[in-house]
Amino acid sequence: MDESEPLVRSEERRLNSHCRWSSQTMETKVVENFRRRLKYFFMNPCEKYEARGRKPWKLILQILKIAIITIQLVSFGLSNGMMVTFREENLMTFRHLFLKEQKDLQLGSYALYTKKNVYDHIYYIIHRYIHLRNLTVGNLAYERINGEYTPLLVCQEFYRNSSIYPGNETFDIDPQIEKGTWATHVNFSLDFKRLLSVNIYLTLKTINLQTVRHHELPDCYDFHVMIVFDNRAHSGKIKVDVENDVRIYECRDWNVEGTSGKIDYLLLLFDSVVILSCFTSLILCTRSIINGIQLQFVSCSEHCT
Repeated sequence: MDESEPLVRSEERRLNSHCRWSSQTMETKVVENFRRRLKYFFMNPCEKYEARGRKPWKLILQILKIAIITIQLVSFGLSNGMMVTFREENLMTFRHLFLKEQKDLQLGSYALYTKKNVYDHIYYIIHRYIHLRNLTVGNLAYERINGEYTPLLVCQEFYRNSSIYPGNETFDIDPQIEKGTWATHVNFSLDFKRLLSVNIYLTLKTINLQTVRHHELPDCYDFHVMIVFDNRAHSGKIKVDVENDVRIYECRDWNVEGTSGKIDYLLLLFDSVVILSCFTSLILCTRSIINGIQLQFVSCSEHCT
């Protein structure tokens, strides 16, 4: 029994050392395998292609997506630029049509200084609006609601009561603001001592035909024009300006000769390619993130314990 004990202990030490060596070897292989996976995960597409011959599909997709989205943005920018230009040119047209003696003056520089000029300009605007079809070289038209033309409206804002005597250095004023509106056929008078502003409202319709040259369907425009006579300063100078608010919408009935709808189908196909490429890119990016998270869990479960 005593002679066999050293042999047993020697055998146990040999087995324990073999197990420790096997365990260390196994752990080294696991660490090396994890290191290779981690290194491959952070490789760029070219390095992955050199390492495993894997084609960089995600890189190719990203380049393709950037190209087609850039084309789409440029096309949208050109179309939007035409809309902005058309709106600005129509605003300048309204200035020349309705402002008397308008000669490309700077914004805010058009002003009146006498009562006669104010009345003359208001009646001038009314006259030009009535005879607009015989004056304009554009395709402007009046707005119609339920078969009736929308009238031009002249509105004024004024203090409820105002008695001002600069010579006696006295005044009596009620700052409550009241409003009055007249149609074009009604004579009216203005109390300039109480007057704050005169606003003339009119609505005109037109069609942006320049988009046809760029293979786009023309849009219809409603211009809500407001001509403002500003007397809020009561300085003897009434500023005159033209403002407009535009509504853009698809025309109700249209026909463009020589068009077969091929351009519309191509645009629809191009938009579908953009959507498909973005969706595929989203899937690939999500897959890459999931792989990274799984790699993190592998690291913690196998090496952090």
